[in-house]
Amino acid sequence: MPASPTSMQSSNFARRSEPWTHFPSSRTYIKSMSKRNRNILILIGGLALLIVIAAVGGRSHRSSSITVRQVTVRYAAFQTKLPENGVLQRPRVQSIPAQVSGNIGNVFVHPGQVVSVGTLLATIDNPQVTSGAQGAAQAYQAAIAHAHGSEANSSSAIAQAEASLESARARLTQAQQDLANGSQSGLGYGGNTATDQKAQADANLANADTNLREARRIYNADADLLANKAIARDMLDQAKAKLDQAQVAYNQARLARQSLGTQLSRSQSVLQDNMRSAQENYAQAQAALSAARVQAGGGDVAAAYADAAKAQTDYAYAADQAARTEIRAPFSGTILSLAAETQDPLRPLQPGDDIEAGKTLLTMSTNEGFIVRTKVDEQDIINVRIGQRASVTGEDFPGKTLTGHVIMISPVAQKSEDASSTARQIITTVRLDASPPYLRDGMSVDVDVLTTDIPHAIVVANDAVVKDKGKAYVFVVRKGIAHKQPVTLGASNDAKAIVRGGLHPGDVVVNEKNLDLTEGASVTAATPSPSPTAS
Repeated sequence: MPASPTSMQSSNFARRSEPWTHFPSSRTYIKSMSKRNRNILILIGGLALLIVIAAVGGRSHRSSSITVRQVTVRYAAFQTKLPENGVLQRPRVQSIPAQVSGNIGNVFVHPGQVVSVGTLLATIDNPQVTSGAQGAAQAYQAAIAHAHGSEANSSSAIAQAEASLESARARLTQAQQDLANGSQSGLGYGGNTATDQKAQADANLANADTNLREARRIYNADADLLANKAIARDMLDQAKAKLDQAQVAYNQARLARQSLGTQLSRSQSVLQDNMRSAQENYAQAQAALSAARVQAGGGDVAAAYADAAKAQTDYAYAADQAARTEIRAPFSGTILSLAAETQDPLRPLQPGDDIEAGKTLLTMSTNEGFIVRTKVDEQDIINVRIGQRASVTGEDFPGKTLTGHVIMISPVAQKSEDASSTARQIITTVRLDASPPYLRDGMSVDVDVLTTDIPHAIVVANDAVVKDKGKAYVFVVRKGIAHKQPVTLGASNDAKAIVRGGLHPGDVVVNEKNLDLTEGASVTAATPSPSPTAS
C-alpha cells in the first residue's frame, strides 16, 4: 500500500531534521546566516522605499508648478479712446426758400450738382411783380425829369442874385480899402494913403525948418562980420534975402501941413459914409440871394424832388421784388435736394407748379468736407479737448476708418434725448481729414475720440495687476519663480494700464489673473495657442 503524502512529508522532514539533531554547531551557523540575509533584505527594502519616495516627491513637485501666460515688458504706445455715436454732416447746410409767391418758371440744377456763388438756380413767374417793377421804373424816370425841369426854371433868378451879390462884395471891398488908406478913388486926393501924405507934409515942414535955421545962422554970422568990417554990406544983404526966403518956405510948409490935416478929416467922414453904404448894399444882395434860393427850394422844385424821392423808393422795392424771382446760389457748394410736391413726396417741383413765399425750394451745402457731430456725456467731456485725434467708422462703409480732429466743443450741456435719463450731453464736432466720395450727409457713424495718446510707455494688461489694500503689484517671473513686485500705475483703459514705476523693459510678468498664484510659487510659461490656419 503506497505511503500517503502526509507520511512522506513527515519522513522527509525527519530526514532533513537529522543534521540538527546530530550537529548542533551547524544550526548556529544557519541562524547567523539568516540574520545577515534579513538585514540585507531590510537595507534593500529601505533603499527601494527611498527611491519610491523620491520618485513620488519628484512627481508631486512637478505637478505643483502653475502654468501661466507670461509676457516680456517692453515700451509700447498707450491710447485711451472715448467711443460715441455721431452723424455725418456738411459744415454748412442751408435751405433756400422762395422769396415771392408764384409759379415755378425753370429749375436749372439737380441734386449733386456743384455750383458757384451767384449761379442762377431757378426762377419764379409772377407777372404782377414783373409789371409792377416796370411801372415803378417809368414813374421814377418821369419824376426825375419833372424835378430837373423845375430846377432849370428857377436857376436864372438865383444866377442874377448871385451876380448882384458879387458886385456888392466888390464895392464893399473897395470901400474897406479906401477907408484903410484914408483916400477915396475919384476924389482927386491922389493915390497915397493918409499916412503917406502926413509923412510927406511933416518931412517938408522939417526940411523948411532946417533951411530957416541955417539961413538965420548965416545971416547972424555975416552981421557980426560986417560989424567988424570983415565983409561988404552986399553979402549981408544977400544973407538977409536968403533968410527971408527960408522964412517964407517954412511958413508955406507949415500952412500946407495944417491944410492937409483939415482935408483928411473931411475925407475920413466921406469914406465912413461910403463904407456904411457898401455894407448895406452887400446885406441887401445877400438877402436877395437867400430869397431866390428859398423860393426855388420851397416851390415847385422842392415838391418835384420830393415826388422823385418817393418814386425812387417805390422803384427800389419793386426792383427788389422782381430780383427775388431769380433764385441764386448764396455761396459755392453742392445741391443736396429739391423740394417735392406736397401731395406727392416722390415728385420734385416742376415748372408751372405753385409755390408760396417762404417755402423751401432747394437745399445746398458747402464743399468744405464733412464733419461729425456727436454727443459726449457730461462726465466724459473733461477728457475731450480741441485738436484731439479721432477715428470714424460706420456700417455704411465697412472696413474703412477715417481720421479727423476735434474742432468744436459746445459751451452748453443739453438734456439727453433719452427721456428716462437725467444726464446731460455736450455736442462735440469732429472735422474729417479727408472726405471720400462715398460719404453722404446724414450717415450714422461710430466715433472714437483719442483722449490719451502716449507713444512711449511701459504698459501691462489690466489682468496682470493685482490690487490689495489700496496697493498694486504684479508677479515678476525670475528663474521659474513668481515674485510680487509693487508698481505705481498711471492712466488706464479697458485693457491696459501704464506702469510709472516698479518695472523695467525686459522684466517677465504674469499676464493673467490667477487666484492660486502666491509669492515664491513655481510657474511654467503657457504654450501659445497656434494661429488658426487660413482655409
